[in-house]
Amino acid sequence: MALAKKQASRKVVAKNKTTATKAVKSSIPPKATKPKSVKTQKQISALVNQSKEHKLAVWKETETANELVMKDWGGRLATTKVRMEKLNKKYEELLLVLLNEAYSVYREVVKSDLADDFFGALWNQLYRDGIKVQSNTPNASLVVRYICGATISTKTVSNYAKVLEGADYNNIKQEQFIAWVQHKTMTRVVEDQRNIENNKETRAERMARARDVIMRLIQVKEREPMYSWTTTSWHAEKQTSEDNLWIGLGNAYRILDGGHNFNASMNLVMMLPVNAEMERHILNIYARVIVNNLEQHEKWMSDLEEKKWADELWEQLVSAGYEESQKQDEYWANRQQAQLFENQQDFDKFVKEKKKKK
Repeated sequence: MALAKKQASRKVVAKNKTTATKAVKSSIPPKATKPKSVKTQKQISALVNQSKEHKLAVWKETETANELVMKDWGGRLATTKVRMEKLNKKYEELLLVLLNEAYSVYREVVKSDLADDFFGALWNQLYRDGIKVQSNTPNASLVVRYICGATISTKTVSNYAKVLEGADYNNIKQEQFIAWVQHKTMTRVVEDQRNIENNKETRAERMARARDVIMRLIQVKEREPMYSWTTTSWHAEKQTSEDNLWIGLGNAYRILDGGHNFNASMNLVMMLPVNAEMERHILNIYARVIVNNLEQHEKWMSDLEEKKWADELWEQLVSAGYEESQKQDEYWANRQQAQLFENQQDFDKFVKEKKKKK
């Protein structure tokens, strides 16, 4: 009985301890969980900047790589271009040498009594070689076709033949042929020769006629010079060319006399001797004014009184010079105004408005 009471009391004590332990455990507060970190605006900006810097670095690296690739392509093409230019230059030099050799034969043949026989035999030889040529093919084209063969185009044969014919027409010696073609250019030689064949006067020939008209005008004006004075011979020789020609530079300004008279002071500032290049340049300036209406001025020379047509032509040259001066002044004024505009469209609009006001 006593044993049973002890066991019962032990169970009660154990139960009480368990309850107390649970009570103690239940009174302990739960552990606090680690709060999630919240990034500040500064941290976010730093991350964004890092991302931008990374992208920028990648972009720069890619751009550098692309530039190197394109630079390599461009460099290789530039090298090929230089080699091609050298090849073309050598080809042109060799072409002129070969054409010069052909020209030496052609020039001798056309001046010989055997010309018809030779070119007839050359035509037959081309026919035997299987190269078809027309019966009316020019002699120079027969020479070019024979030395170049069948592979070259008809147009190229015609151009080379025009060079041979042009050299012969201008009486160019064989040793002068290469220098003559290089100076005048093959394109110009071909063009001039075609104009001659078409009975069309070349620009150079018209300019020569126009210069003759201007020279005739100067001769007429020499009889009644605008200004004339006497000086010592040694002083004149110092300021004139071997042909006793000189060019004067001067100015003029209005004399302020209260508005009663409209007088001006004309001043000869400088006298310069004229060389051949200056003389030709001056003649060309005035010849260009009349070259398009050359026939009219030549008719005036033959039909009108000398002084009358000379005065008419002189007035026309003076007016043309004044108009050209105005054009040049307007051009440079517009160039200065262009610096004030941000783009070409605004400047063009300004020029149009300026012309409308005039």
